[in-house]
Amino acid sequence: MSRMSRLDYAYAVGRIRALENHLVAKPSFMEAAEEKDLSSALKIIFDAGQFHQEKIEIEDSEQLDEFLEKEESALLGVISSILHEKEIERIVLGVDQPGKALDRSQELKVPFITDYLRHKIDLGNLKIFCRAKYLELSLDKLEGLLLEGGFLDVNVLLESFDLSYGEIGERLLASAYHSAWILATDKLVENETFIALEREFENFLMIYLRKAKYIVFGPEPVFAYALAKKRELQLLRLLGVGKLNQIPAEMLKQRMSETYV
Repeated sequence: MSRMSRLDYAYAVGRIRALENHLVAKPSFMEAAEEKDLSSALKIIFDAGQFHQEKIEIEDSEQLDEFLEKEESALLGVISSILHEKEIERIVLGVDQPGKALDRSQELKVPFITDYLRHKIDLGNLKIFCRAKYLELSLDKLEGLLLEGGFLDVNVLLESFDLSYGEIGERLLASAYHSAWILATDKLVENETFIALEREFENFLMIYLRKAKYIVFGPEPVFAYALAKKRELQLLRLLGVGKLNQIPAEMLKQRMSETYV
């Protein structure tokens, strides 16, 4: 494929900078979690952000899913309309399968995107590793679930399977994931919950994506915005399902990860 100049993304980045101003910040989600019902919670989010269907009334999980599907389709429509390079759009679509997306990203030669996917592979492996250890699965079972391609050698995880969470943390001391691992596994041992692990790993990825705010020209801001908006919709689903099922506000707030703004 022909290599695009960074200046070729000038228009796309200009559009993205305007759209970033309408992303919903974490404090708005935390405030919405305190509301007594879904309607009141959604009003806070709709007032804070920008959605294609702001006036819609959502009364059950089916309507919530329909709303979110339409919003994600609208997001992909925006990304498609401003990108010349469709490979990035395909990576955004396939980001939940980071192994395959990584193969696509190699052709782009955009280190920011490739490194994001490698981090996502690592964090996915660490989640699988942690759950396998907690459930006392066999080492053979674990080995079949881990993906290659991240920054962490999967053999490091396999060789650490019988160690304590603290000892594994020591082996991760030189990696980018040490702090997230310690926070997550401390809560796992204390409360027997994976909530902190899910939240801290999502926080890591979002903090990484924020680096794109400081890139003037190139595909990185478009990629980062697309994933930030997708995460916003995931948080909106978490909030909506929680309100529909009358989950206590404090439990919802514990699940809220960092946002792009």
